[in-house]
Amino acid sequence: MSDSETGKIVRGIVNRAVWRLNLMEIVILISAALLSLLAGALTALLLSELVGIPYRTFWTIASVLFFCVLGCFVFLKNPKGIPEIHKSKFNDKE
Repeated sequence: MSDSETGKIVRGIVNRAVWRLNLMEIVILISAALLSLLAGALTALLLSELVGIPYRTFWTIASVLFFCVLGCFVFLKNPKGIPEIHKSKFNDKE
């Protein structure tokens, strides 16, 4: 096999892996949004009468807070934006 054929195969594998990771990221994001809507609905159901705010308003506020606040914790956990996978022992030798 020549280098150009090997390069084409590697590019194909990398493109497929990137596509799968993008798809997985979209599925995780949609799942997080749906779970935040569900958590907001349950919170609104339990607390809207107690607080005196209409159900839909409370649901909207709670859902946004669940999605945004918990999403911010993910970014604050790793402030540099560098994934842990890049901090391997192999990069320290350079």
